[in-house]
Amino acid sequence: MISDACPGVVRLHEAADGHLARVRLPGGMIDAAGLRAVAAAASRGNGIVELTSRAGLQVRGLRADGAGHVACVLASGGLLPSVAHERVRNIVAPPLGGRARGALADTDAVVERLDHDLCADRDLVTLPGRFLFAVDDGTRALTPLAADVELAAERDGFRLALAGRATELMLSAESAPGAAIAAARAFVALLATEAPNAWRVGDIPRAGRRLAERMGLPLQEQSQGAPAPASAGAAGRRPGVIDQRDGRAAVSALPPLGRLEPDQLLALAELTAPGAAVRVSPWRTVTFVDVPAPDAPGLADALAAIGLVVEGGSGWAGLSACAGLGACSRARADVRAAAALRAPRRGDDAPREHWSGCERRCGEPRDAGVTVVATAAGLLVDRRGGETDTVATAREADTVATAAEAVELLATPGVSA
Repeated sequence: MISDACPGVVRLHEAADGHLARVRLPGGMIDAAGLRAVAAAASRGNGIVELTSRAGLQVRGLRADGAGHVACVLASGGLLPSVAHERVRNIVAPPLGGRARGALADTDAVVERLDHDLCADRDLVTLPGRFLFAVDDGTRALTPLAADVELAAERDGFRLALAGRATELMLSAESAPGAAIAAARAFVALLATEAPNAWRVGDIPRAGRRLAERMGLPLQEQSQGAPAPASAGAAGRRPGVIDQRDGRAAVSALPPLGRLEPDQLLALAELTAPGAAVRVSPWRTVTFVDVPAPDAPGLADALAAIGLVVEGGSGWAGLSACAGLGACSRARADVRAAAALRAPRRGDDAPREHWSGCERRCGEPRDAGVTVVATAAGLLVDRRGGETDTVATAREADTVATAAEAVELLATPGVSA
């Protein structure tokens, strides 16, 4: 089996700005105690906390020998239920967890049980750190994410899917987590006997079919599930107040370019009701659910007061960047500064846009409509679905201001160099 270098809390990742700890949040959920613990851990680093594309958090700028202290701090906040499993607790779910209009099932209890069973299974300690579970509430909110094992809500229960291939297995909310665990165990067995170098199910030829055969499950040739309303899957991806199907509201806020500071984490903890959790999403939003509708505007104002974006139509929505210059030794340009200059120039209908400091394209969303990559030759700007890709010259990438201007020109449909 290949060495799994994915960072976690116990094993840190060395970056240009110090060491990095990655905190998994099953379903993206974190309560007030967890937020305070992450803030305390960040105070031991450079104060930067990043939201990840798998709805987790990264604490940057830590000392090389700081893993033990960080682990203790995070464990005190309930974020480390199993040290052995901490890097395999990769479970994503829609930000509203079944509360959006058009949702077919609640997902919180399924995520909680799946995480519990995962942490209780000693054989699954060997799952690669990139292996991903998904629990969808029927809104298809997680469609752009390529899950290895998915439990997708339909009107009659949860359907098991393997690497994007739906099986014929339909499950109740109570039995669904067990089926996902069985699929993960089948993948571990496949790694041991046939595919020792695979990170994900999709790394194996005929991936979903082979895993289904190992589990004795027939694959569905075509999904029979009713399509979700087009608006349902967008709930929680962008900032603003959202109507829940029970008459209450959810409030989503966006930290610009997916970063939070310790003071902001502490402020979020103060705004979190006892027994409730904030939802981090793969789109780097934070969402409060089950808010009484009359209280939603006040909560939005409070989130804006701590520096988060809450208004719809903001240019920050759908805009992301990798760690960039100063944080990553591979980065060739200050892509974060350039992306920040782009934010006020983007309109309501702007496609998702991601800036990468090098060709590795870390954090790039699968559904990005515009991608910008700093290469040795300059900026590579790719308009997905456009007629051509365009390479900006090295001169245009000399400063962040001219880089942002070049991308504004090149990212405009119908304009070429």
